[in-house]
Amino acid sequence: MREQDYDGDMSYYQEQLAKKGITQEMFNMDKYVGLTARELQSIVDSVQLVSK
Repeated sequence: MREQDYDGDMSYYQEQLAKKGITQEMFNMDKYVGLTARELQSIVDSVQLVSK
């Protein structure tokens, strides 16, 4: 059975990124509307702040 697209507020995922020090200006989760909750969580888990 296919997973449903996430239809909640992206702030849940954006707040997880903020805890990593990643602002919405750096990585905006709103660009990923239409993905499932599992896919969104995978993105959040994979994103890292890299210094130059």
